Amino acid sequence: MTTAAESHVIDIQGIHAGMSNDDYHAITEAIGSTGLRKLARSPSHFFGSVLDPDRPPQPKPSESMAAGTLCHCATLEPFALARRYAVKPDGQDGRTREGKAWLESVCGRTVISAQQLATAHRQASSIRALPEVATLLSRGQPEVSAFWTDRQTGVLCKCRPDWVSPTADGKAVVLLDVKTTQDASKAGFKRAIWNYRYDLQAAFYSSGYEAASGLLVMGFVFVAVEADWPHVAAPYMLDDIGMTRAHNEIRALLDLYAECKRENAWPGYSNTIEPISLPAWA
Repeated sequence: MTTAAESHVIDIQGIHAGMSNDDYHAITEAIGSTGLRKLARSPSHFFGSVLDPDRPPQPKPSESMAAGTLCHCATLEPFALARRYAVKPDGQDGRTREGKAWLESVCGRTVISAQQLATAHRQASSIRALPEVATLLSRGQPEVSAFWTDRQTGVLCKCRPDWVSPTADGKAVVLLDVKTTQDASKAGFKRAIWNYRYDLQAAFYSSGYEAASGLLVMGFVFVAVEADWPHVAAPYMLDDIGMTRAHNEIRALLDLYAECKRENAWPGYSNTIEPISLPAWA
């Protein structure tokens, strides 16, 4: 007999192009690349931030995260800008009668400044000025949710590529992910890939989207765009060595996640006293 929870898991398998971002993140029984990156720090960090019923409310997104979300919208879903954002008029502080009336008219949209909107448009222009990226963005769709079951562990997994660009014959796709960064140079973004473990995301999305869709993923492209003027952009793909290393780490993390779920144990760091030395650079 299939339980309601099991039925939900079965129903969610595959590709969901119209799923909202909130609905996607609400499906916590599926683990995504963000969860894997938390798990890589420790199972306790994953449980505490995702599953613990006593976890505190999530803080509001930082300014850089909010700017990244705005850049995504301007680049990949420009038609949704007016629906999601409201530009604050000059001199408007929300304390006057007119200001309060304007805030009421916002109707839940995120309030941004004209400068923030101009920055997002400039970032989008820089991204679309990249010839190969422009070609990939000329066909496809944004924010596609994908769900699949890991064959080795039975773990439900998920990913949500920023953009899915199909090939002409429809048998394969290229996945794009837009990243706002301080340094989009090759040397600078290489550091960002490691610091934020974007390598795990690239490998997890590539294999996962294949499993969910049945289509070949020909590549996962990072589109890095700088947060500061003149918002220079550059596209990158992780090399085979990096992808292989990331796939191996993902395999170990999914095995660890399955074990933690099975044992209902989410350990943190070492619980015994261990010797510690100074870092090599010291």
